[in-house]
Amino acid sequence: MNMMEFSYRNVFRNIKAYAAYFISSTISASLMFSFSMIILHPDFNTDMFPDALKNALYVSIFIAYFFLCFFVFYSESVFLKSRYKDFGVLYIIGASRKQIKKMITIENLIITSSAGVFGVIIGLVFSKILIAACGRILGVTSLNFYLPVKSILITITAFIVIGFVVSLSASMIITEDKVLKLLKGTRKPKAEPKFSKLLTLVSLITLITGYFLSATTTQKNFASRVIIVTSMVVVATYFIFSQVSIRIIHLLKSRKKIYMNRTKMLCISDMLYRVKDNARMFFLITITSAVALTSIGGIYVYWNSKEAEINSSFPQSFFIYDYYNHKDDVERKISFIKSSLYDKKVDSNNVCGTIKYVSVKDIDDTVLVSRSTYDALKKSNSMSKYKFNEYKKKVLPAIFDDVKVVDEDVFNSTAGKKIYFTAVNVSDYKTTLDISREYLDKFNSLKRDKYSNDFLKSYIHERTKVGYGVLLFSCVFIGLVFFITTASFLYNKCYMDIIEDKQKYCNLSKIGLTFKEIKKILNVEIGILFVLPYSVSMLHFIFAISALKSAADVPVLNVALQVIGVMIVVQIIYYFIIRKNYIDEIIKEIIV
Repeated sequence: MNMMEFSYRNVFRNIKAYAAYFISSTISASLMFSFSMIILHPDFNTDMFPDALKNALYVSIFIAYFFLCFFVFYSESVFLKSRYKDFGVLYIIGASRKQIKKMITIENLIITSSAGVFGVIIGLVFSKILIAACGRILGVTSLNFYLPVKSILITITAFIVIGFVVSLSASMIITEDKVLKLLKGTRKPKAEPKFSKLLTLVSLITLITGYFLSATTTQKNFASRVIIVTSMVVVATYFIFSQVSIRIIHLLKSRKKIYMNRTKMLCISDMLYRVKDNARMFFLITITSAVALTSIGGIYVYWNSKEAEINSSFPQSFFIYDYYNHKDDVERKISFIKSSLYDKKVDSNNVCGTIKYVSVKDIDDTVLVSRSTYDALKKSNSMSKYKFNEYKKKVLPAIFDDVKVVDEDVFNSTAGKKIYFTAVNVSDYKTTLDISREYLDKFNSLKRDKYSNDFLKSYIHERTKVGYGVLLFSCVFIGLVFFITTASFLYNKCYMDIIEDKQKYCNLSKIGLTFKEIKKILNVEIGILFVLPYSVSMLHFIFAISALKSAADVPVLNVALQVIGVMIVVQIIYYFIIRKNYIDEIIKEIIV
């Protein structure tokens, strides 16, 4: 039997051990394939996107790919540590380091390449549903099914490369001069975890300060605080798990009434070691989950409020304005719009008028509008079926942010830069998208500046919907990768711990612990793996989203509750799955 056959049999005989690694990699490959399939779709035209959005699409692929590499390496390194005894035996019977590295490489390539292939298959099976859903999110209605050859090649190649990179890195963990350590495996006497009072205090102060700065963020200081607050929270999070949590458990141990109460002694003692051993994993899960929640929640907030924002910022269906001496150009454009509306049998009204840019109390570019023009615009705007009470007084587009309504004589006697405009309103501006596109094809060659522009509400709405749709799709994609991979961290950790736990609970069962008591302890131990990191990540998310509300003045409560609710439901389902499998394995070992 050669090394290829040996590696192949090793993978398939230990399929349970590789299950989480393989399933997570497969789902990640499916996500990457699906994402690239949409981005590379021949009917998905990105020409209308700003450069920033185009770059965001491609950068998101690289971010996800980088994280996948890190995840696969982490999962493999955890799994390798659980096989120390196997490698120790192989070294003793004469296997060389080169052969061990070759075996690890072959095993990784089998897993990652298979994951790439199965990920592509899953993506293709659900491609029609995916394309329809993504087309709706992105505002593109003409995405048809196609054979994504390029996406298939990209996905499979990417995961084969991941296999090689991870193999080269992971094989360095196992060295021949550690045979004794390998043979002992992971079962070593452990000193009781300790904590630093200074680090505990500093970490709490740092976290509270970060939360305070986040909660008191305003639009003016948002940009300057983002990096500072993020850095403080990230550093504090690590020490919360490695220091503060240990301090809390020590306090529980010091309270005899709690500690000496039945099985609580076992739970608290085991918790002390588990939290310390898993501090890095908790840190990674917390930060990645918080990033995923914040990015999805933040973009979803804007996605959810985009229509209200557009209705607030652009009261008219069409608003064309130019220098007063270019009045004929405005009339020519309006004539085209009115003619197009008439051809499509769309009722409309319009208001023509003049506004002035003046300097008032050393404030440049204050906009003056006469009382009669203001009243005419207000009456015209009432034709729209989209009503927003908080915006009753806004009759001009948001670009005219400092508007003063004055009497006719004041308006006529005040010197300023005269701007001629015409506003056109219809009942439902969304029905005018074709007219807006035809308009842009006809008049888009003209130069525009601050005092001369065209606001086509339906086109602005479409651009905004597609733009935020792309960002939302990208964030959801990366968020899914984060959540799936962090869930796999937990699964891999549970699998690694179960080797020792089987022996531990067998011994406890022999000295009189009942199945009911064992299940109770296991519920606490497994629950900690879920509750601790995800609770902290949700707390981070709440403060991050509150900072967004303060900075951007957008409603976030409903969105925050929706995002947190979905996460809690998913984690509860995953907890019960892990818990059932874990307890079944323990009980099976005890019965045998």
